[in-house]
Amino acid sequence: MTMTLVPWMIRLLGASADPVISPPVAATIEGTQVVLRGSGFGSVAPGSKLIFETMGRELHVPSSSSVVKLWREDRIEVEVPEGATTGTARVAVGGGVSEPATVFVFGYDWFDIPPTPGTNALPLSIDVGADGRVWVNQEFHRELQMLDPTTGVVRGLPIPQPPDPGPFANTIFFDHRTQTSVLGEHAEVDESGRVWFTQGGGSLYSGEHANHSRAVSYWPETDKFRVYNMPDDWNELIGLAWDAGRERLWVANGGLSSGAKIASFDPRRIPSDNHFDFSTGLLHQVCRPGEPEDDCYRVYELPNVIAHPAHMLVDDDGFVWFTAYWGRTIGRLNPASGEILEYPLPEAIGKAEPVPFVGPGPWEIRQAPNGDIIFCEFFDSTISRFDRSRTEDPVCLELDASGANPCITDLLLPDWDPWNECIHSIDFSPNETLWFSVHASEAGGEGTVGFVTEDWQHMVRLPNLSQFPHEASAACAGLAVDQSSGEIWFCEFFRKRIGHLVEREAR
Repeated sequence: MTMTLVPWMIRLLGASADPVISPPVAATIEGTQVVLRGSGFGSVAPGSKLIFETMGRELHVPSSSSVVKLWREDRIEVEVPEGATTGTARVAVGGGVSEPATVFVFGYDWFDIPPTPGTNALPLSIDVGADGRVWVNQEFHRELQMLDPTTGVVRGLPIPQPPDPGPFANTIFFDHRTQTSVLGEHAEVDESGRVWFTQGGGSLYSGEHANHSRAVSYWPETDKFRVYNMPDDWNELIGLAWDAGRERLWVANGGLSSGAKIASFDPRRIPSDNHFDFSTGLLHQVCRPGEPEDDCYRVYELPNVIAHPAHMLVDDDGFVWFTAYWGRTIGRLNPASGEILEYPLPEAIGKAEPVPFVGPGPWEIRQAPNGDIIFCEFFDSTISRFDRSRTEDPVCLELDASGANPCITDLLLPDWDPWNECIHSIDFSPNETLWFSVHASEAGGEGTVGFVTEDWQHMVRLPNLSQFPHEASAACAGLAVDQSSGEIWFCEFFRKRIGHLVEREAR
């Protein structure tokens, strides 16, 4: 008969057991602390130490060192000096040594966005062009913001607008028309370097005025804007996706008043008007059934009229995927047939105030390198993977007996505050690592960014940005990774600045 001794029994009997760092990966920002979790670390004692290795050199840090801020059985916190680089860490206790864990070290800086006259704009969505310039769309915006990293200067580009009182409406303070779009949920740079962004008008507006939505492009080479006004009223345009194969733009009309729709158009054939007076609803530009769609808007109505479609992608087969923010689903549209398949999500686990009405809030969506569909659930702080090989599998179209979708797997944000923290944005890096941003309410929660390990086993949070003092909350919104350099850019929403991370790699 054999007996297996679990670690706590070994320690009780006085035998030594090697410490374990779990998860075997951590990430930090230079000048802050790194946190190692696991078991068998014991307490501060002679002989207990950390062994860091980077650039071919070892650094031994005793558990009693002043840079060790916490050492207990399951957690170690240690200061990270300026100049530290990515490497490995091991824990040595009583003759036992853990397996190495990778510790990523990043440098962090930021760029303040100058105020826009006449509004209190907050950075919301971000993208990086092939030339390294960073583009930001904002909440309450009148300008498109551009950061040139070579100069470190953020410049606001005024967006064309019709004469007062404006094309949008909202009920902040009172029901009125305005030049300021509340919804600035998306910015995207296409393969030609053209910047696309959304102006969705007033959020959930249903007052007495017209409240129009606009998709806008900007050509940096010519310094020219083109404004495309969405047909009809109260569309509440949220996300968009450039379809390079068809050379069409897809937009998500999420308005609850006008109904959930997805539309596409060819910007070479649809007239743009930078100062449109909205004297007509443009319904004559919507394609009629059976009509060629070259010079009209093709509109697809979603089965759930309150689905509130948010963000989209065009996959490598030409299908259009979308998140239904209020619909508790993700969906796939076949542009050729108009068929829409919807894949339900489990019940929400978040505790934020909107959750009983909205649900988990699926938000941004990406395609993984292997073809799977990745999306974040805003209020549930999960990153979910849909197995695209099962797109046509009927079991994916409903929840199973346990309330789960058998075609979707989830990862939950570590150390999550379910009342105040949400995952806002996701993007893949050139090495196929998925990065995410953590939004937080002004009342609580901790804003930061993080990544999912390549084996899809762990979500890793970087230190909370509240460690870098500012009078406003450290909530993070849009995030984008430079596909040339791997540098991470993100919107610091309440702090009105652009955050920037660069890995301190060992040379």
